Amino acid sequence: MKQFLVLLAIVICGCPAVRAQASFLFGVKGGLLVNKSELKYTFSGPDTQKPYDKSSTKPGFELGFQARLQMSSGFLLQPEIVYSRTSGSFPIEESTGGGGEYGETLKVRSNWIEVPVLAGWKFSIVRLMIGPAFRFPMDEVMNAGRKEAKVAPRLQNFVLGYQVGAGVDLGRWTIDARFCGNFTHITDKGVMEQYTPNLKVRERKVAFSIGYMLIK
Repeated sequence: MKQFLVLLAIVICGCPAVRAQASFLFGVKGGLLVNKSELKYTFSGPDTQKPYDKSSTKPGFELGFQARLQMSSGFLLQPEIVYSRTSGSFPIEESTGGGGEYGETLKVRSNWIEVPVLAGWKFSIVRLMIGPAFRFPMDEVMNAGRKEAKVAPRLQNFVLGYQVGAGVDLGRWTIDARFCGNFTHITDKGVMEQYTPNLKVRERKVAFSIGYMLIK
């Protein structure tokens, strides 16, 4: 990502034609993630897929940097690099020794480095954008009762996602709303194999963010 930004800056500064038709912006951003993940698993008993309660997912957040190559024609290219965190909880079966209808509640918190590369168009102060998001896990923490452990090996080393949304520019301030999804599952293994051996997680979230362009 750093090499990409350096190369982009060299191209803009070194090419008069590009410099005359485009502007380079760079800034910071932060926002709220509304988790809408679709979570499914198979109990170790009955061989049936059962969805998690969607209300068990919790809001998360993201913090990072945004860069933009803005052409005079309105076309834009916006790469970003952000740290994000999402979390949720779901039941594990009663036969494991927990209480309640399904047993204990398993809480999971995931930390990611995400690199969206968005292309779009700007109309006056409004932006429309779409593009891939490359996601790399930092770690995942599981908590069941009083026990807490990192379970990073159960996450995919790389997840390909996408983002689509709109934004508004107010001077140096940016306001964005995006739908974020994945083309691939973030894990194809159980968080705790003795509880949920066939866990499938396809993460979906809505991101609301505010940013400030330090370079404009």
